[in-house]
Amino acid sequence: MLTVCYDPYSGTLGRFTRAEIFDLVSDAGYEGINIPVNSAFLGELSAEEIDDAVNLAEKHNLVAPTIGFGKHILTTPTRKDEALRHFEIVLEVAKQFEAEFIGVWVNPSADVSRQDSLDSLADNLAQMVPACDEHGIKIALEFEKGCPLDNYREGVAFVSDTGLPVYLTCDTYHLFNDGADPHAAALAMQTCLGDVHMSGSNRGEPGGGVFDFETFAKGLKEINFSGPLVIQYKMEDVASIKRSCEFTRKFREMVQADS
Repeated sequence: MLTVCYDPYSGTLGRFTRAEIFDLVSDAGYEGINIPVNSAFLGELSAEEIDDAVNLAEKHNLVAPTIGFGKHILTTPTRKDEALRHFEIVLEVAKQFEAEFIGVWVNPSADVSRQDSLDSLADNLAQMVPACDEHGIKIALEFEKGCPLDNYREGVAFVSDTGLPVYLTCDTYHLFNDGADPHAAALAMQTCLGDVHMSGSNRGEPGGGVFDFETFAKGLKEINFSGPLVIQYKMEDVASIKRSCEFTRKFREMVQADS
């Protein structure tokens, strides 16, 4: 339902405690929060830490439609066992939050070719998807310049070529860096767009820079996009947390506006 969410990210993690982050997100008017499954947000990933995050979300009436796969190792052939062990933790977190998506950044791996990286990713996903399906959870892959999935076109091709029932995360910052037409990109991802990351074209708060949000909103409207809108940017000014929420709410209105 186009839930407006905040992703604890650069400038937030390490600067504020988990409880303080939940306070900031709630006070700024967000409806949801992304839960990154890493030590910066969930400590030792213990049951107690996860329960604390669940309780904080309930306290602040925040949903968590997206869960971040915190270890960026799904493209590394030699770390498949470790990746699947971590997936078990991520899946448990996703179940507890009744999340819709597990988000995966398709990271480059040192000394691994692009094809080997994608083969490793596909092998891991093939083992992860059945467990996700059992609980109604989807996997969304984030493309980025210089990564094995460099852009939305490669993302769409990967989904099509593998036949895996996975989706894409489209980050406005990555679209801008690709020089992509926002409207055309939205239309191309119609069948596989899971969620959207909102960011300025300089990785600052959404609305900053020169990315064409209006044209992107038009494309999302035409494909009837309804996934989460997750604000992810390098936070320097704490007041920007609220400004970003207000901007994204206005963006949502553009997507939902009557023709």
